[in-house]
Amino acid sequence: MKFRGIEEEAKECKIILEEELKENIVILIKKEQIKWYNPTFMIKKANGQWRKILDVIALNKQIADFRFKMHNSNEMKQTIRLRDWGTSRDISSAFYHLIVRTESQPDLSFEFQNNHYTYRAISFGTKHSPIFFATAMEPIMHQIRMKTEIKIMNYVGDILLLLQNKQNLMKLTKKIIDTLKYFGFTMNTEKSKTEPNRTVIFLGWE
Repeated sequence: MKFRGIEEEAKECKIILEEELKENIVILIKKEQIKWYNPTFMIKKANGQWRKILDVIALNKQIADFRFKMHNSNEMKQTIRLRDWGTSRDISSAFYHLIVRTESQPDLSFEFQNNHYTYRAISFGTKHSPIFFATAMEPIMHQIRMKTEIKIMNYVGDILLLLQNKQNLMKLTKKIIDTLKYFGFTMNTEKSKTEPNRTVIFLGWE
């Protein structure tokens, strides 16, 4: 299925695609290797920047369901205590840090300007992407919880850190950032709040 969009959107898609190729998020693929074609289109975010979307609605219908417990806003409300200080971290393009199994990559294929591509990294929107990311993050989060007194909540690339002591929270936030960077994760500084505050927005809750 070919790219859906006007000339301006095709231009923006090309820019993003070139960056994804450079970062090895997307790779070229031969037509005969493709198992499933997915439409692509562009949307403009609230900040005016463009995002390339892989439309995996049809693909998701072919993927089996399975149960997995994810952190949610209710759990967050139960975790927060009076006088807690909080900081938050946002992992840039969280799913792109994980690699799709080679045999599954041809299912994430798309076409753009007569060339064929597929995602080497997990794409946003595929059915179990949040579960795969949570599974990859859990051993790291578990070690942090075991070795510190900090309360930590994470949902995909959003991380909330809570502690009663402001100064200790500042120190531990830096250590946790360093730990995540050690494992190859990059931080979105614009969306992260590293200065302890009594009011922190997490998963839409304040």
